[in-house]
Amino acid sequence: MRRCRAVTMVAALISAMPVAAQDLPDPGRRLDKPEQTSEQRKRTIPQGNGPFDPLAPPKRNDRACEGARQNYQLSCRSAISPMAHSQACAEAYAIYRQACP
Repeated sequence: MRRCRAVTMVAALISAMPVAAQDLPDPGRRLDKPEQTSEQRKRTIPQGNGPFDPLAPPKRNDRACEGARQNYQLSCRSAISPMAHSQACAEAYAIYRQACP
């Protein structure tokens, strides 16, 4: 009796699903042909010499990069070792990424 009731409920749910489906509009605005072909104006970025301008990235120091790589390898060992998940390994990796841009 319970099995028959459960099957009936599932059948009722499946048959009611297409009724609950909504025909929603397509999101976003459609562009006209002139809008599609026209290019957007690109803003020029002014080159300033103010105190808040970004600094040039530092030049690569090969000796420091090699030392950071060796430190990273010694701190982390292999990928499956427990040392690979330690704080020392994370710090060595951060130093390696900073020294070797």
